[in-house]
Amino acid sequence: MIGGGIAVILLSTLIFSTLKIRLFPYADRDQFAVEIFLPDGKGLAETELIADSVQRVLEKDKRIVGITGFIGCSSPRFMDAYAPQIAGNNYAQFIVNTSSDKATIALLEEYQPRLGEAFPNAYVKFKRLDYLEVNELEYRFYGNNIDSLHAVAEELMKHMREMKELEWVHTDYLLPYPIVNVELDPVKSAQLGITRANAQITLGTTSGDMRVGQVWENDYELPLIVKDDGDMTFSDIENIGVSVPMSVLSGAVNNANSTVALRQVANVKPAWSESRIVHRGGERCITVTAQFAQGVYTAPIEKEIARIMQEDIILPQGVRSEVGGEIEYGNEAMPQIFGGIAIALVVVFFFLLFNFKKYGITLVCMAALGLMIPGALIGLGLMNRSLGLTSIFGLITLMGMIMRNEILIFEHAIDLIKRYVAEYGDWTVNRKAYNEAVKQAAYDAGKRRMVPIFLTTATTAVGVVPMIIAQSSFWMPVGVTIFAGGIGSLILVVTMLPVIYWKVNTK
Repeated sequence: MIGGGIAVILLSTLIFSTLKIRLFPYADRDQFAVEIFLPDGKGLAETELIADSVQRVLEKDKRIVGITGFIGCSSPRFMDAYAPQIAGNNYAQFIVNTSSDKATIALLEEYQPRLGEAFPNAYVKFKRLDYLEVNELEYRFYGNNIDSLHAVAEELMKHMREMKELEWVHTDYLLPYPIVNVELDPVKSAQLGITRANAQITLGTTSGDMRVGQVWENDYELPLIVKDDGDMTFSDIENIGVSVPMSVLSGAVNNANSTVALRQVANVKPAWSESRIVHRGGERCITVTAQFAQGVYTAPIEKEIARIMQEDIILPQGVRSEVGGEIEYGNEAMPQIFGGIAIALVVVFFFLLFNFKKYGITLVCMAALGLMIPGALIGLGLMNRSLGLTSIFGLITLMGMIMRNEILIFEHAIDLIKRYVAEYGDWTVNRKAYNEAVKQAAYDAGKRRMVPIFLTTATTAVGVVPMIIAQSSFWMPVGVTIFAGGIGSLILVVTMLPVIYWKVNTK
C-alpha cells in the first residue's frame, strides 16, 4: 500500500513537464491593446497611414465595440500592470474594447497572425492584458565593446527567428542613424585660433535650432527659436563658414572675409552612430527580446534557447550573458514565496511535535503533504490550466486540509492506543498483542474518520466549483488545484496514513 502510494506520487510528477507554466495569469478583460512599431526615424504620416489601415480592418468586426487611438503618443496607464511605450513619431497604440473576454481571446488568435507582419516597415503587436509587469522573454549581454554586443545579439536572434513560436525578434537598440563626424585639424585650427567651442557654436547655429530670446504669457515662458527647415547636404556642411577670431578685427578694417570653410580646418566625413546605447547597472547592455505567438508559454521556449546559448553561442571576450524577463522575475519572486512557506512549515512542525511528542508521527505528518501532488497536477493537466502563482495559493490551502485530516486520523489512533495501554500495559508486557492493537487502532482510525474527512473535503471542493465554472484565468487554477488535489489527497489519506501509522508504531 505504501509503495503503491509513493509510486502514484512519483508517476504524477511526470505530468509536471507537460503543464503550462506561467508565474502570473492573463487578465480576463473585454479589451486588449494594439501597439504599432515602425523603425526609428519614420515620420508621423507613415505611422498614421498604417494605424488607419489597422483601424479600418478592426472596425469591420462586430465583436469590437470601441477603438481608442493614440498616434505619435501613448495611452494613459489604464491598468496597473500595463506600461505603455514611450511616445514617438514611429509609434501608435489602440485600446480595443470587445463584447466579452472570450471574444478578446478569439480576436487575438485571429488578428495577430493576420496583421502582425502584414506591413513591410512595421510590426503590429496584439497584446492580451496580463498581470506580468515585464517582458516574457529577455536575454541580455553586457560588455564595453558595442560591436561585440551586436555580434552576439545578432547570432542569438538568427537562431530565435528560426523558431516558429516567436515573432518580432529584436533588440532594445534602435537602428543606427547617419551623422557627419567633424574632427578639427590640430595644426590648422590652432594657427587660425579656431577652437572646438567656436566650431560647435557655428555648427549649432547653422544646422540646428537657435534660441534667441523668450516672451512671457503671464507666468509662462515661451522661447523664441530660429529654425532652418531646409535640408543640408554633406557638401553644405563641408562648406560652412567658421569664424576666424584672429582675422575678425582685420576683416572689419580691410573689408576682408573673416571665415574659412569647415573642410579647410577639419576632417569632415560621414559616419553611422548608435541612436541608443542602453546601460544597466552602469554597464553597456543589449537586450534581445521577442513576441510569443498566441498560446505559447515561456518554459519550453526558454529551455530551447538555454540549449542554444550553451551549445551554439560563443560569447566574445569581455561579454557576459544574463536571462531576464519572466524567468528572472520568477527567480526573484519565488524564493520569497517558498521562504515564507518554509517558515510556516517549521512552525507547524514544532506545533505537531509539541502535540504528538514523537518525531516519527510528526515527520510522517510533514511528509504526507506530498499526497496533494497527484490530484493537483492531474487536475491542472486535464483542465489545461497553467501552473503559476495562483495555483500555489491552492496548494497552500491543500496543505492545511491535509494537515487537518492527518490530525483527525492520528489523534483517534493515539487515543485507542492509550486506552489499550491503560488496560493491558505497553508493548513490553506483550509485544504481539500490542502490535495487533496498533494495527486495529490504525484500521479503526481510518474507518471512523473516513466520513468526517470525506465531508469536510467534499464541502471544500464543492465550494470552489464556482471558481472553476467561471473559467477565470486568475481564480480557476486555484479552484482546480483545491478541487482535484483535495479529492486525490482524500483517497490517499484514508488509505495510506492508517497503514503508515501501523508501520511506524509497530514494535
